Amino acid sequence: MKWKKGACLLAVLLLSVPNISYAEEADDYTDTGAQQEAEQEPGQDVTGETNSDISQEDGQNIEQEDETNTEQEEEQSPAEDSDYVIWGKGRGITPSTLNSEQDRFSAISSGISIVPIETSLKSKLESYIKENGLESAKITDQGQIANTGTAFYEYEKEMVVTSEKGTFTILLPILNTFISGGGLESLGAPIGEQKVENGCITQRFENGELSCEVENHPDTLAVRRGNTYYFKYSLGDGKADKEINYGRSKDMVLVGDWDGDGLDTLCVRRGNTYYFKNSISSGEADQVINYGRSADEVLVGDWDGDGIDTLCVRRGNTYYFKNSITTGVADIEIHYGRKNDIVLIGDWDSDGMDSLCVRRGNTYYIKNTITTGVADSEVNYGRSNDEVLVGDWNGDGSDTLCVRRGNTYYIKNSIANGIADQTVYYGRKNDITYAGKWSARAKRQRSSSQNISFNQSHGFKYSQLTPAYAGNCINGASFRKSAVTTYISDDGSQIQYCAYYDPYGAIVLAKRVNEGAWEYQWTDFKGYYSDAHNVVSLAVDGAGYLHMAWSQHSGALMYARSADPGGLSMTEMQMIGTLEDRVTYPEFYVQPSGNMFFLYRNGSSGNGNIVLNKYSISSGNWQRVQDNLISGEGKISPYWQACVDSAGRLHISWVWRETGNVQTNYNMSYTVSTDDTGTTFVNSFGEPEILPITESMSEVICQIPKNSSLINQTSMTTDDEGRPYIISYWRVNGVVQYNIIRYTGTQWIIYNTDIRNTDFDLSGVGTRQLPCARPQILVNGTGDDVGIYVLFRDDERGGKASIAKLTVNDKEIITEKMIDITGETLEEWEPNYDITLWEQSKKLHIFLQKEYFNTDGTDKSGSAEYVYVIDITSFLNE
Repeated sequence: MKWKKGACLLAVLLLSVPNISYAEEADDYTDTGAQQEAEQEPGQDVTGETNSDISQEDGQNIEQEDETNTEQEEEQSPAEDSDYVIWGKGRGITPSTLNSEQDRFSAISSGISIVPIETSLKSKLESYIKENGLESAKITDQGQIANTGTAFYEYEKEMVVTSEKGTFTILLPILNTFISGGGLESLGAPIGEQKVENGCITQRFENGELSCEVENHPDTLAVRRGNTYYFKYSLGDGKADKEINYGRSKDMVLVGDWDGDGLDTLCVRRGNTYYFKNSISSGEADQVINYGRSADEVLVGDWDGDGIDTLCVRRGNTYYFKNSITTGVADIEIHYGRKNDIVLIGDWDSDGMDSLCVRRGNTYYIKNTITTGVADSEVNYGRSNDEVLVGDWNGDGSDTLCVRRGNTYYIKNSIANGIADQTVYYGRKNDITYAGKWSARAKRQRSSSQNISFNQSHGFKYSQLTPAYAGNCINGASFRKSAVTTYISDDGSQIQYCAYYDPYGAIVLAKRVNEGAWEYQWTDFKGYYSDAHNVVSLAVDGAGYLHMAWSQHSGALMYARSADPGGLSMTEMQMIGTLEDRVTYPEFYVQPSGNMFFLYRNGSSGNGNIVLNKYSISSGNWQRVQDNLISGEGKISPYWQACVDSAGRLHISWVWRETGNVQTNYNMSYTVSTDDTGTTFVNSFGEPEILPITESMSEVICQIPKNSSLINQTSMTTDDEGRPYIISYWRVNGVVQYNIIRYTGTQWIIYNTDIRNTDFDLSGVGTRQLPCARPQILVNGTGDDVGIYVLFRDDERGGKASIAKLTVNDKEIITEKMIDITGETLEEWEPNYDITLWEQSKKLHIFLQKEYFNTDGTDKSGSAEYVYVIDITSFLNE
């Protein structure tokens, strides 16, 4: 028997309110406006015919025509019900729930204060600085952390810190990550010098490890006069940016990146002894080796693409290449060109490896590999008697030529003849000139973060992490599953993880054990963080491995897994490999068994389908469960919220949308898997779903018209018996209201919480400002003996983080208490809580950050506010 699964016919008045347009996630849509239609009551279709009651026993529904109208809707009172779906009532606004006027609010202090440096610590710093040739650098800041043995000198390009762990330098670019991560306050002192390996720079700190990629910088010039070197950080005339003395006036000097940090430094050669320096400073050499013969001609280059320059001895037309700064036999030997050729070295094809170029007069024979044979390209440039330098002058990764005539430099940015692309004047005619990457990017300025005042009257525990990107709500969006999550080990230890974008787009992982100090890992993973859809989702499987997914908006899935259980070192890998090219909203759902579901949309706004994967801890692999679980049939998209119950079943509820405009959200549908495999789904009657679930065959548990300011992707959960609760907001009786949909086992009850008082218009495309965030719902207990908790942020309450406690009495929902967690607005923050910790321990920890609105694509690099994880479990017992 054919049946229509529409279970509740709710229509609401569409008020035309001149207000800011608000919404999340849209592509391209032009609103045509809304018109009013004749009044329609629940249980009544548009023709005025009354629907029959629905019997749960026979699981049947009546046939009826599709009554959805895309433009014309009228207010409806939720007074008449069917037997299976009914409207309850709410008691929301009472004197005890209006505000937190009696509560005390104050900001959290880090407890760190900076005082003048003690003499003993100053001696440690001065000794280290002298040994490492930093005396000539200008100190920009200095101080000691009060009541500790930690002190620092800060310079324009580095920072020296001494502590009980030793005295070490923090260099650019790691210094920039250190600054954006909160510095000594958040990360503590360094416990070793930086290391460079495979193009990545890392450095350990008391509270974790920082890492960043080696940066590619344009080459610039340095001139030498005797043993004094004048370094210029940009191509232009003017005063040198740095001046040092090194070695002797008659020393032969080589230039290279000896440690792979992306910066070139000097090497003094005396006979066959080489003195390598890894910083632009005076002082002792960092490494000394003997290699080759005193009469050898020596060339410098990165021959194997590992980011480290090494030596090559040339004897006539035979070249002996060494791939490490060590003595011993050459790694490669080739014959190339003629004995009297002039030879230049460069990365001519941007492949990361240097190779040879033979110069004969003004003709250059360029070879792109370390091999014999015919040149790969040939070019004429300049004059036969020109002095020629090689460098990557524009930072594109390709080395090109520069002709020097006196103190004039003619720079070419391509391997081609013709007029120079840039002409630079620098130094004197008789200067010795070198080309190199002398300086990292400029040091970042410390971001100014707002001091948030927190509620101190309810025993909440506040933990401050590092500053994070705050230019939009990407770190706090409610559809992250999850921002913070916990793994409980066999011995009962609680290992909590957190992930977020730092102020410049690097993904930060944080970890703590049993609510102790946070440990951090700055990953090499980055995302397009100026679009708030590209959230980071985090989960821990039952074996303790950390999983992370992040995505471009309708772009390729990015996924990584930790190398070891409990570890923060993650490896990017493929999840499955198909249907992963147009991913949005990647979400993990951990089952009680420790296996996991993974949901995402494949497609675009208004034209996408839901894909379901499952992870097995026994195999350690993902498998595809549903290529197309819920289908928009190429016309519409489902926007869902989901949860897993104590039996491992996956519950999904969703709204439909047919365009990119949030105004076209409509209806609330529901399905649930029959078991923890996710292979078979049923509706709330227990009847099997035909997959993929389409709009015409989906169970509509609440019919909500378009233009109702219905928000998508909110929250759902289950009670202790696995019965679903869903929260969202849409317009009822002229007010956009938080509404809770509950399944009792025999019927659906829709509660108007009556918490809100004001209406607004939810419309527009792209990420929009939301006057109230997507609420989150938690449930403890079952039946009428249930506690319901709602986390929200609402302009009605000044944009603060708030929580409400509600109870039910059959068909009535009562707001028992409502308090504010913060004392001022959090702007665009949306609530996100530790789902696993709640489900396993009934502890409530929330992720919190002040976040600002900017339209998608707006670059707000450096916008930063601190992240907090807050334990508000004490509220549950009030």
